[in-house]
Amino acid sequence: MRLEAEGLRSGHGNVPVLHGVSFGVSGGEIVALVGRNGAGKTTLVKTIVGLLRATGGRLTLDGTEITRLPPSGRVRAGLRAAFQERPLFSQLSVGDNLRLNGYPPTSHDEVLAMFGASLAGRAAQRAGTLSGGEQKMLASASVLASTASLLVMDEPTEGLQPSNVALLGDRLDAARNSGRGILLVEQHLALATRIADRFIVLEKGEIVDSGSARDPTLAGRLAQHLAI
Repeated sequence: MRLEAEGLRSGHGNVPVLHGVSFGVSGGEIVALVGRNGAGKTTLVKTIVGLLRATGGRLTLDGTEITRLPPSGRVRAGLRAAFQERPLFSQLSVGDNLRLNGYPPTSHDEVLAMFGASLAGRAAQRAGTLSGGEQKMLASASVLASTASLLVMDEPTEGLQPSNVALLGDRLDAARNSGRGILLVEQHLALATRIADRFIVLEKGEIVDSGSARDPTLAGRLAQHLAI
């Protein structure tokens, strides 16, 4: 499975944000997308999953064009995403949220166990009473437990304590090793540099740098781009 963006353009209303972005993510690799706040990362994620309309370019998934497909069609094609905004139905229970994501009650314990004791046994709890970090873990677990071949993870470590960041890294690593492709949008550079195969740097809606995570010059280049 491969996700390919070619000359992708998108924005909000009449305000362009992405200016011809091209990249690919293949099965069996983690590609880390990084950039400063306002670089266009969230706009790119929303365009990939179909929440924002592409105004130019094309998206393909395993050779099939998905540029005009609705989000539900992209899910059926094998694409799943966990969003930075923690898109849960806060008035519903954790279990009801999982059911809406396609998980029958018999699978809830398995999904919630992906983060150890943090979510285990909490299917009956109202999702809105979870902490911000717990909501992010639930969103990540829902994606990781799916059968999707291409995963988009938008800032999944936000609000997580260090032990859960490490556990998330292990889960992402396992997903990659099972042959799935992962686009990881992440500010937690320690995690990203530990598990990513390649990096893409986005700046003002354009890719300004990319390359292997094993490149010895990477740390210096990231520091320059991100001013860290």
